[in-house]
Amino acid sequence: MFDRKILKQIDWATIVLVLALVTIGLISIASIMASPFDGDEVALSDYLEKLNLNYVQRQGVNFLVGVAAFLIVIVFDYSFFKFLIKYAYIANLALLVILFTVEKTRGISGWFVFEQLDRAIQPAELCKISIIVFLAKIVSENMEHEHGRIRSFKSIVIALLVCGVPTILVMLQPDFGTAFVYICILVFILFIARIGWGYIIAAAGALAAGLPLAYFFLMSDDQRYRIDVFLDPSLDLANSGYNVFQSKIAIGSGQLYGKGYFSSGTLAQLSFVPERHTDFIFAGIVEGLGFIGGTVIIVLYFLLIFRWLWIAFKAKDYFGSCLVAGVIGMLLAHVFENIGMTMGLMPVTGIPLPFLSYGGSNLLTNMIAVGIVENVWMRRPVKK
Repeated sequence: MFDRKILKQIDWATIVLVLALVTIGLISIASIMASPFDGDEVALSDYLEKLNLNYVQRQGVNFLVGVAAFLIVIVFDYSFFKFLIKYAYIANLALLVILFTVEKTRGISGWFVFEQLDRAIQPAELCKISIIVFLAKIVSENMEHEHGRIRSFKSIVIALLVCGVPTILVMLQPDFGTAFVYICILVFILFIARIGWGYIIAAAGALAAGLPLAYFFLMSDDQRYRIDVFLDPSLDLANSGYNVFQSKIAIGSGQLYGKGYFSSGTLAQLSFVPERHTDFIFAGIVEGLGFIGGTVIIVLYFLLIFRWLWIAFKAKDYFGSCLVAGVIGMLLAHVFENIGMTMGLMPVTGIPLPFLSYGGSNLLTNMIAVGIVENVWMRRPVKK
């Protein structure tokens, strides 16, 4: 039975920060996807005629679905997730395998497309939650027997397999951006479990040796070319380097205070910025709000991360701490890769910006993750 008293323990700092990011995202999508303004708009009706609210409405529906999932997640004590995770994980793996039998979308076997509903589902997004919960279960159980540390080599190998299998399946789609997020989730959970330095050094050595092998033997020609263009954008400014080149121009044109939302002459509205409402939304935001606006966005993310670190430390058990650590790893990987990608500091991988980018599967995953964090906080030991 759900105890309504624990609702008083909800973390409103998390709610406010998430709502702020979602609101900024909706306003940004409305401005970016509008027909180009010419500066002659005077009345409100003049602005409304230029707005394309289709994506805003769809993202609003995505958010409401996410809120429903959030409410379902906080109802049950998070310890209940231990009994469900094995089945959810297997179901996610099955969906990732079935994806290889459907038609590719944008060159990736990543979506189940439902044309009748004009919707698509990306199982790799939901698999992030399965990985977080499964890894948290494995690692926390070992921590309980080893005085707060993960020491068992067997547990570490099992954790590597749990993360490794979906990572390989996603890389074969190919989607190296999501694979990067999976690895970051594993790293953060093992970090909070205080894994030994020997394992860290071994992992660093394996990574140093594995990256060249992955470049030459695992990556497709297109993916290798993306990395080459990332290292030297001048190789292909007309195609592969075009996205980053236009993104950097849009970011630079925003200068300190930005051009403002719903204003004339923005590169995002003129469609010079590719994937302007999804992967490269940060470029459109900074063009509109400038360096100050971009800084505010980054500060909001880091406030959320630092708040969640505090929640991880205050959890009632190791399982709760590991759950929150996995969510932090997922969020930080997305923010680091997406913002770095738009500024030419990271390769283009197609990772969305949490709570801001348009996309149903990603927003649903993030809202479930918020529900997990709130669940851990609401059931923390409270001093009387």
